[in-house]
Amino acid sequence: MNMLEQELRMGRKSLILWCLSLTGILILFMLIYPAISDQMADFQKVFESFPIEFQRAVGVDNLDLGSILSFYQFPYTYILLAGAVQAMNMGVSILSAEVREKTGDFLFVKPVSRNQIIAMKMLAVLIQILITNAVIFLVALITITLLTTDTYNVELFVLITFSLLFIQIFFASLGLFISVFLRRIRTVLPISMGVVFIFYIIFLMNETLNDVKLGLISPFGYFSLSEITKNMNYDSLYLFLWFILVGLFIFLTFKIFSKKDLPSI
Repeated sequence: MNMLEQELRMGRKSLILWCLSLTGILILFMLIYPAISDQMADFQKVFESFPIEFQRAVGVDNLDLGSILSFYQFPYTYILLAGAVQAMNMGVSILSAEVREKTGDFLFVKPVSRNQIIAMKMLAVLIQILITNAVIFLVALITITLLTTDTYNVELFVLITFSLLFIQIFFASLGLFISVFLRRIRTVLPISMGVVFIFYIIFLMNETLNDVKLGLISPFGYFSLSEITKNMNYDSLYLFLWFILVGLFIFLTFKIFSKKDLPSI
């Protein structure tokens, strides 16, 4: 428990900065809605003139922009991307920190197993992800409620907003898995951004090529906002694949890290 508290304390400043940044992006975009709500018909025509691949990529295909939830998907696309970087950064850094800060020898001679260490660090990452999602959910709910007097589909709002949780857990588990192979790295953010943007580019490519196999690679495609809006649900196949991959990343992290030689940590 002391280890968990220490990890949460060490990540507190970063968590606050990420929460402020994500909510700032969301609020900034959403405050535009009242100013342009009377001109949504014109914006609808503009977006309909874009290629369908672009519309799918930004989640605006088959949308009625007269709805605030349709507009809500614009900033949330950026929230998903930035949130993925945050989660990936936490996943990569929380285990590799012992190497960068040269505290591994001190930590691993303590009377706790490596599996306990990994479990506490994973729990710290999960708690930070849950806090981030709770903050985003509350800010989004309050912002949408204040900006419109019209009724909106609460179920769709929950589905869209909770997609961040799934995306972040995926990238956090992937980051943990990648970190067990890393040796000495100076900074984590370039690695996190690189991996996330590669997956996002694959998602954009799939929106252009519409390849089923390519769609299985990127988690951004698993929780496509346009598909969620169209089907009012998460895709069961993608959700199953998400569970399998997250479970595999976590299992392999425990298995590989627990056998790793201390000199190589």
